Amino acid sequence: MTLLQKFLKSILLICLVIKAGFAYEQQLYLSTYFDSNPRENLTHIESTFGLKVKGLMRFDKTNHKGRIYGSILGQGFLEPALFLDSKMVVNGELGGHYKIVSGYRLHAGLKTFQKLYFDALQRSGRTTLSASVKRLKSPKMHQELGLKRTAVHIDYGTLFQYSDQRVFVNFTRQITPAFQSEFAAQFGQINYEDYPARTLTGDFLELSSTENQQDFTSTLGIHLKHLGKMIWGVAVSFEDINSNSTTAESNVWSGKLYASGRLSDQIFFHVVLNGMKKYYAQTEFLEATPYRDPEENIQNQLHIQLERVIHPSRVLYLQYSFIKNETIFNHWYYSKSLLEAGVKLTL
Repeated sequence: MTLLQKFLKSILLICLVIKAGFAYEQQLYLSTYFDSNPRENLTHIESTFGLKVKGLMRFDKTNHKGRIYGSILGQGFLEPALFLDSKMVVNGELGGHYKIVSGYRLHAGLKTFQKLYFDALQRSGRTTLSASVKRLKSPKMHQELGLKRTAVHIDYGTLFQYSDQRVFVNFTRQITPAFQSEFAAQFGQINYEDYPARTLTGDFLELSSTENQQDFTSTLGIHLKHLGKMIWGVAVSFEDINSNSTTAESNVWSGKLYASGRLSDQIFFHVVLNGMKKYYAQTEFLEATPYRDPEENIQNQLHIQLERVIHPSRVLYLQYSFIKNETIFNHWYYSKSLLEAGVKLTL
């Protein structure tokens, strides 16, 4: 049994056996959806209808010393017309915090995401381990300093792997009881396995015989959030990517707007708008990057969701998304629309 399988099994067992004394939640989603471009293709575009089943189980326990929480989310996507594009997705999380001394907390967490296609069992996934110390000396100001490491694998028949290590710091300030600001900075290093760096010699790209690709990243971001009858917020970030591989050198600007609220006593809405602009240092070279899974990285997106409460334990929902993501080719983008309708059951 692999470490990942043991981790997922542990979360499931915890969720099943510790209901007594823990706050827990179980949900089941049943829906049908339309995907205008499930294969993220640029030219030969096929659309499909599908069926989706999603189950969520999570728990949470808090006392005066700290908190522990966990969840497991499983999703199955069945596409009868494009059966080999059907897939299963699992998200798992286990984490918590502990009060060290007055005003200081130690946080730790483990998250995993795994995806398995029916097509020749193609798979991808990532697992992140994080630890941080949060300072809570003032009710209006929080500071956090931490480390996180992510291991990623993508298997198209050939296995590609890389690791991402980052140091992060967050500063949060409560401006008013309903208005909050956050400043975040990250500095990291990404190491690619068995993937030679691309170097520029004259007008030609060459594969390094001595070095694998290695990226160094720095990210700055600011996030403003309002909590009230309507929850809304805006986030902007800038990332600088320096690399020993010429085609990976780039700068990235990202922005996000979101809002959630109530239209009536039984109807709720959610709106999310993501935008990203990526500037490559070398735009004249088209480079395939097998380490990128376009489906996972939502770069440009419009998402709208409506929910209708028909019973405290039953909610009907309708959602639409338009997505524009970078393919495995640098600065080549595909686009697609997703329409989904279903029911959410609280068990």
